[in-house]
Amino acid sequence: MDLHDVLRELVTDHGAGILDDATGFRGVLDDVLAEDQATTGDINLLVDAVRFGVLHPLGEMIDGGADPARAVEEAGARLARDRGGDDQAASSWAAAVLGYAVGKVPAAVVLRYRSSRPASGQLPPPTTGPAAPYAPPATAWPPPPTTAATPTPAPAAPPPYQQPYAAPASYPPAPGGYAPPAGFGTPPPSKKKRGAGLWVAAAVAGVVVVGGGIAGAIALSGDDQPPGGKDKESSGPKEPAVDVTPAALDERYSALASRISTGTSDCEADDPGQGETEVVQCSVSTGTLRLVTYADETALTAARTARLDYRAGTLTSDEDANALYEYDPERGGTSDPALVYWDSRSAKQSAVLEGEGSATIDAVVATFTSTSPRVTEPTAPAHPKLREFIDINMDVARCTRERTFFTGETEESNCESGEDGIIVNVGRYATRKEMKADRKYYKQQYDDSTGQGGGGTWRFGEGATEGGYYAYLDESGETATLYWDWNSEDCYCYGVARNFEGDLDKLETWWPSDE
Repeated sequence: MDLHDVLRELVTDHGAGILDDATGFRGVLDDVLAEDQATTGDINLLVDAVRFGVLHPLGEMIDGGADPARAVEEAGARLARDRGGDDQAASSWAAAVLGYAVGKVPAAVVLRYRSSRPASGQLPPPTTGPAAPYAPPATAWPPPPTTAATPTPAPAAPPPYQQPYAAPASYPPAPGGYAPPAGFGTPPPSKKKRGAGLWVAAAVAGVVVVGGGIAGAIALSGDDQPPGGKDKESSGPKEPAVDVTPAALDERYSALASRISTGTSDCEADDPGQGETEVVQCSVSTGTLRLVTYADETALTAARTARLDYRAGTLTSDEDANALYEYDPERGGTSDPALVYWDSRSAKQSAVLEGEGSATIDAVVATFTSTSPRVTEPTAPAHPKLREFIDINMDVARCTRERTFFTGETEESNCESGEDGIIVNVGRYATRKEMKADRKYYKQQYDDSTGQGGGGTWRFGEGATEGGYYAYLDESGETATLYWDWNSEDCYCYGVARNFEGDLDKLETWWPSDE
């Protein structure tokens, strides 16, 4: 029997109360699980999921109408960060297993994570010290599905959840999340193939209509042109061929990178889509490079807006003259390809590097860097209100940008606290609603904790600009957490500080309680 089925049977027989206490839950697992049903890493991960209270907010999201797969991603992201930056796919698996055990999550979601997470024997033990820098797990996500020429049989197991991210209407991107304009992002069929198809169809139709008379005359004369002696393809002036040699590409797309052709091969011109004047697609070692020149700034802006979404796993920078977007599927919790997009408003051009197969975001970024791009990855907090928030009790110069953990975050950074043993993450949400959901999660953790702080406060006045403050010790006594936020217009910022030695007093002493 699979592990998730064992847990569901336990909940059915003994009630969901066995998932309320981490210590008791570990004892139950040790008693009932056979050696081949779970590794120590599996058990540690599930126990941590109980200890950090994954089930309560997961159930609330689903009961509130959230899609179970999306709710599992959110719960897994929080568990990964609570454990000090652990692998999100493994943490989402643990959230899915607990959700399935209480009947909130369907088996298909559990199976998705069972097939995409690292082998259970590779899972790390619970974090007991400062988190190591984020690194992708040894096992990559499955490659994205490809379009085959003929239908393929349906897989035995349910396919991975791939519902597109839907951004709230107040996000900068267009409602509906990533929704490229017509012709953007999907290569149309080449002109050569389309012309050949039309000629074959016309020739067949001609034979049927005239009963072979004209076809026979053409065959006897040796003339392979259509009646009238004129080739359809040559009836009008031909457009000049697009020069796709490396030197030509480097010259035309120099506003994007000084050596855009680095590592490219098999470059071909594609038919431009709506608002596009030129499209070139090349192969690179990590996947594909797609270059687009737009008809005007409006078309470029539409393409940029469609691309810069706020799903988990993103790193974005929009300086108006140039924009950069990265997506890491490991952190985002999807099987979508790793991706880097950047553009130039003055040149009205963009480039997209899309990974294929097992290509990780680090590999795709390395390909991006090899072109000597005109834009660089952001390394520090960017939003002015977030920088103001950080400077209240930390030095913003000691904060480093990283890809986001949660859907709806515009940016996230890891900050040096200035104190040994204290790790800090800060971030900004696009909307007040998203920030308040984060506050509600930490408030629940505070209410359920075994040790509560309260030596510090966070005050910016009453009403819409007020902020939250929660300091608590987890059930095991191993992790102390301090959460604070600023519900100010255009900020919606939060901070989370942790001490993995369980020193809550140290956290609250570090916190500037007189602010």
